[in-house]
Order: sequence, then structure tokens, then C-alpha cells
Amino acid sequence: MKWKAKKKLWYSILAGSIILVVLNTLLLHLLHLKIHQRAQTVVERVALLPIELQTTETISDIAHRYGLEYVPQGSQVPHGASEFTAQGASLTLYHQQPYQKHAYIISFFNILFIGLLVFFYRWWQVYQVRPKRFLTTNDSVEIPANSALSAVDPRVADQSLFSVFLLIRWSITLDETLDVKNHFSIAIHKKLPNSLTCSVKYLNSGALAVTLDRVAWGDVVETGKKLHELMFRVLRTLRADLSRKQVKVGGCFYQRDADQADVYQLARAALEIANNNVWQHVHMMPLEETHASAMQNSEEDFIRCITNGQFVLFFQPLFGFKQQDIMQNEVLLRVRHAQLGLIAAKQFIPQLHAKENLETLDKAIIEQTITLLTKESHKSNVSINIHIANWLDVEFINWLVTQMRQATKINKLLFEIPADDYYKYNQQISAQQLFFTGVSAGIIIDHVTTPLMVNTLRENQLIEGVKLGFELVHQVQQSAQQQKIIKQIIYQAKRLNISVYAVGVETQAELECLKSLGVHGAQGYYFAELLQQLELVKY
Repeated sequence: MKWKAKKKLWYSILAGSIILVVLNTLLLHLLHLKIHQRAQTVVERVALLPIELQTTETISDIAHRYGLEYVPQGSQVPHGASEFTAQGASLTLYHQQPYQKHAYIISFFNILFIGLLVFFYRWWQVYQVRPKRFLTTNDSVEIPANSALSAVDPRVADQSLFSVFLLIRWSITLDETLDVKNHFSIAIHKKLPNSLTCSVKYLNSGALAVTLDRVAWGDVVETGKKLHELMFRVLRTLRADLSRKQVKVGGCFYQRDADQADVYQLARAALEIANNNVWQHVHMMPLEETHASAMQNSEEDFIRCITNGQFVLFFQPLFGFKQQDIMQNEVLLRVRHAQLGLIAAKQFIPQLHAKENLETLDKAIIEQTITLLTKESHKSNVSINIHIANWLDVEFINWLVTQMRQATKINKLLFEIPADDYYKYNQQISAQQLFFTGVSAGIIIDHVTTPLMVNTLRENQLIEGVKLGFELVHQVQQSAQQQKIIKQIIYQAKRLNISVYAVGVETQAELECLKSLGVHGAQGYYFAELLQQLELVKY
């Protein structure tokens, strides 16, 4: 018996060693590919620079940003340097070997690999001698009487009651013999109050459709969260390795009779938003009359409105507390629709998916803004929202800088980037700094709801400020947690020497609280309505 145990142990060590060698080989290969991709990016960016900017110092600066060293022509080529070619340009770049440059990553993953192998080995030993147990049935979801799924008297007709349509999708494989519709329908009906009307349908797309009637306005969002938790519990009884991020819920809520196709499209859009977000598992969207009508129009219809000039720009002022005056104006877009009048950008931009359409939209806004600033040079600085896809497009940035160079009378253009997008693509955005040499431009990080990533923001010299998201500003005077986060953001901003602004200020109490916390300025309907620039409207 002892010989068999030792034999199994040695076999396990041999198998673990082979797995470790394979994983290390794969890791080194991936790190080497990553270095070569960075080198290729350096060459592409240099190729797009004007000839006069393609100096040794400039190229070395770009290469340094990507962790590489440029070897000028005629210099001695060190061991490990390689020649990279892209778009007609050829550069010799030197990089350390992956095991030298990323030794800390390799060490970390080796510790992780060994720990996982030991864990699985110990788990397998325990699993082989595990005692048999009975399945428990006490895994229930408690539903308080005042929760989102509480009973609502169906006899009471109230305009604050909504119908809720939910699409639920999971990213795990279930047993083919399972009757999905009946299984989940029974599970959901067992957990819901009897007075709450509910219908469940399993769609061919693999999503579960749940319709709830007469849900109170204040409970709509909470309903989506409760259904997510309920489905997570039910699915976990089938797959013990399930995590919450593998269950996503997208919902649409509405009051009056609505076209089911519009309801389904909006719920599907909400589900896609939840799918594309790592931490947000539930997303709910209202079906408004304007939104319902707008959804019937195709993406090309909205772009046609933009190309025909059927839009108007509004400017929302940002007031500085210290200056007691307007510091900036944020450009907001309204599309002039033949039937619906002015449609807010947030109502149709989610319908735009094609890269060329997003580029057309941003170019139209920038051109009109520059036209206005050229006519009225006394205007304060203006901030513009540019889609992240265009920020990553070097040709678009070249076009943007060209437009700014030609407009000599403008003071400064600021560009707003959502915090999540900036953190995700910070390297690519920081590498664009060189293109803005000689032009008056800056970046504002928008929708900030968590403490800043100081080291990431420090890399970009164009950043001039951050804007707190509405979630942090709304009723801030009542939340100690929101105030704590804002204080931390202000402290970090001082280290970066940038300003902190608040967005969506609506009450005097919010304003006074933000002032006491040290915020530099704010914008919102508390200060002023949107200022319309009628001279920019075309028909």
C-alpha cells in the first residue's frame, strides 16, 4: 500500500511539473507577443507623424512610453534588438527578454500555478474520501414585506405602477435533459408573492423572459436586483461553481400599452450593457414615448440628420466657486427630428454602432464648435465629449489637431473622457499627447465615482481636471460614504495638481456640501438651463 501511495505521489509530481513547464512556455510566448505588438504600435505611430517630427528624440520618447529603446540608424545594434516595419516605416527597437522584463509577472504566476496545483491535489484527495451527504433545501431567498417583490394590491389603479420586462441570461451550460422553462418558472413563482402577476418564457436565443405587472415606481430597479439574486440561487443548485457575474439581467419598465417589439429591443440593449460590464450585473431602462419612437428609426436615419445639419448645440456652463464666474461650457447635442422635435443625444447614441457613423457624429460636433469659437473668440473654454473609438483612432486625432491648428482664434478646447474608458485605454490615450504639441488642448476625466488611479493619470500631461459623477453628487449632504469618497478624490487631485468639478448639482444643500468638501466648481440645473446657440442650426 505504501509503495502504491508513493507511486501516485511521484506521478502527481511528474504531471504537475509537465503542466508547470507548459504553462510557463505559454506565458513567455504571450509576453513576447505583447512586446512585439507594442513595438509594432510604435512604428505605426511614428509613420503617421509629420516628417519634421520624426526626430531621434521624438521616436525615442514614443518608444520609451511603450517600454522599448530606439536604436538610431548607424548605431551599434545590441543583442536582442529587432527591426520592425509598418506603413512604409522601419525602426530598430531593443527590448529585454520577457523573463528579464517581466520577471515579477512570471514569479507571481508560478507561485499561483504551484498553489493551484497543490490545492487541486489536496482537493482530489479529500474528494476521494468525502462522506455522502443529503441535499439541503433551506437555500431560500428571504423577501421582506416592504421589498421590491412585496405584495401589491392589484385592485388599486395607480399611475406610479409599472410593468417590468426582464431578460435573464447565464453563461454556463446546463444539463440537456433539464426542462428549462418549467424548472425556472416554478422556482420563480414559488419565491414571488401570490398577488404579483408574473409570466415566464424561455426564448430561442437562450434567455429567460420574465414579465411582472404592477410594480411600484420605487421598486423597479430593486426588482431587477432581486430577480438576479433569485436566479443566481436557483442556478447555483445546478452548478456549484457558478459566480454572480455569470448571470446577467437586462430590463425595461413602462406604464401604458407599448409595442412589444420596442420593449424587447430596449431590454436586449440593457442586457448587452450588463454583459459588457464586469461589475454591473443588472441594468434597467425606461421606455419613454420619445425613446420608443426613436427606436423605430434606423442608425442611418440619425446619421442623415447629422450630415444634413439637422441638429443644434447647447452649452451647459460650469461655474467656478473661487472665480464666481463661468469657467467652461460643456457642449451638448440635440438632433432636430421631424416628428419628435429635439432629441437628446443620450436617446439615440446607443443606437449607433458603426465606427464611421460615430466618426461622422464627432466630426460634425467639433466642426460646429470650432466655427462658433472662431466667430466669438471671447467665449470661455469649451469641453466636448468624444467617443472612445475615435480617441483610439490616430487618423481621427490627426484630423482633430489639424482643425485646431487652422482655427487660430480659439482659446482652448477640452475633451471629456469617461473614467472607465480612460483607465481601460490609458496607454493608447497617453501616447496621443505628442500629436497635441503646439495646440491649446486639455482632457477632463468624466463620470468619476471612485477614488482616482493616481499613477495612471500622472502619465498624461493633458489632464486638467475630473468631474464627479451624478451618483456621487446626488444628495451628497445625506451620505457620509459619498462625502468620504469625494474627500479622497480631492486629496488625490491636489497631488496631481488638477481641479475637481461636480456634475448634476440640483439643490442648495448639495452645493453647500460640495463647497465645504473642497470641490472647485460645479454645473447643473441649479445654476442655469442649457444655453442654445441658434446660429448653429441648419435646415
